[in-house]
Amino acid sequence: MQERICIPLDIKDSKPSALGTFRGAIEDCIDRTIDMIVFTPKGSFEADPDFGFEYWNHEFSNLNVREFNNSYPGQIPAISGRPAEVTRFDCEQSLRNSIMTYEPSLENPEVKVELDINTIAPSFHKAQPKYQMHILITGSIDDGLGVTRLYEKRISFMVEPTLTVRI
Repeated sequence: MQERICIPLDIKDSKPSALGTFRGAIEDCIDRTIDMIVFTPKGSFEADPDFGFEYWNHEFSNLNVREFNNSYPGQIPAISGRPAEVTRFDCEQSLRNSIMTYEPSLENPEVKVELDINTIAPSFHKAQPKYQMHILITGSIDDGLGVTRLYEKRISFMVEPTLTVRI
């Protein structure tokens, strides 16, 4: 299996300055790039304002889980009577566009985003996150010899303000 240099690169603080790299299989490199995209707010990377995940720009908005998960063009209108600040479609598009631009090794990327109410039981007297974000990214990898293999990455993490009581 061919090793590749993965991003992010690490500039070591030494004399003379050195560039540290991570080498790994193509799947490892794609995983690292996707992690950077998912955990970077869209617009915060000055070299390309389209890089990143749109959700982080609306993290503390008052989201309705059902509205968010059904917010595709042509789907049910907003329950609250006002348009959502961020939609599932916006989030999926921001990730897909960043992946297509910054990870060309992943062909035909598909992105699915879902927001769930946190169901993990809280620890005694501990605040808990309000929602869980689930992201599924699929596509295919061409090894350069005409052989493709499927790629799948699942990312789940807690989001939104913490609550001291269950919702």
